Amino acid sequence: GWWPSRAVTFIENHDTGSTQGHWRFPGGKEMQGYAYILTHPGTPAVFYDHAFHHMQSEISALVSLRNRNKIHCRSTIQITKAERDVYAAIIDEKVAMKIGPGFYEPASGPQRWSLAVEGNDYKVWEAS
Repeated sequence: GWWPSRAVTFIENHDTGSTQGHWRFPGGKEMQGYAYILTHPGTPAVFYDHAFHHMQSEISALVSLRNRNKIHCRSTIQITKAERDVYAAIIDEKVAMKIGPGFYEPASGPQRWSLAVEGNDYKVWEAS
């Protein structure tokens, strides 16, 4: 984003999701959105309906990963791949992530990567 330390990010809220249904996030892609906002700089907001219903375990895993790695509004980001079918980035040199159906795995270098969370068209790794 343009000014991530001041950004509040969200996938849906009471105006867009739930029974309102205005300007909904693309159906079936919500967890890709959460993989992005919960690993990137900014202040992510999780929609109550998502956090306490069918996405609860996946969202909880991503929130735990964010807290464990101390990702915050001023975390650094390095975009490592941005193509039509995949977006990938490394955050604070501690977390690597990818969204989309395309292939990506973080390169081994100074750190080794362990797959921490994965779901439909997203994966998140932690440096070990």
